[in-house]
Amino acid sequence: MDSPTMSKTLAALSVAMLMGAPAALAVDQAPPAKPKDVKSCSVCHKPTDGEMRAFFDSVALKSQSIQLKLDNSYEVVRFYPDTLKIVNGSTPDKVAKSLKDIKKGHEVRVAYAEGADGVKSISELSIKPAMKVPAEKQLKVEEIENLLKGAQKYTLVDARPPIKFQEGSIPTAINIPLPAFRKNLDKLPRDKGELLVYFCAGVT
Repeated sequence: MDSPTMSKTLAALSVAMLMGAPAALAVDQAPPAKPKDVKSCSVCHKPTDGEMRAFFDSVALKSQSIQLKLDNSYEVVRFYPDTLKIVNGSTPDKVAKSLKDIKKGHEVRVAYAEGADGVKSISELSIKPAMKVPAEKQLKVEEIENLLKGAQKYTLVDARPPIKFQEGSIPTAINIPLPAFRKNLDKLPRDKGELLVYFCAGVT
């Protein structure tokens, strides 16, 4: 390409970019960063550098890796049995046993360091403990059934994350996770006299 032609081409590209160039002429943008925490955790916790809150998916002991599930993606992290600290595990002194005992979908928090290869190595894995609800604040299934029988109309709202709702819920219940509550107000009954029952994971 001769100099005059090259100059015209560069000038055209410059004008195109200034006037809102098509995607083909624009500089490639970096993909958006993956979220560190699942949305349901962001209600109570702020993102922290070097930490990630997610759902436990699976563990591969031979390759010393754990797969975690975020809302719409997965993250694989590396661990070393000799240095990994497990909080609230079934047997914290036995890493393999504690990891195998974690149920798929259970909420966990990991502390990690990211290597030059982009792989995250975790130093601590904290398993969300069971909720402690005073007996006087708990409702038995029979009590809920009687409450619903006495109502002409009612709406059941499952406030758990979608991944939990998809595993199974009370028949007729609708899913409105707490982080998405304000975006789903139109799903709630307009009749102020209608019984509205919210429930989540309960004592788990």
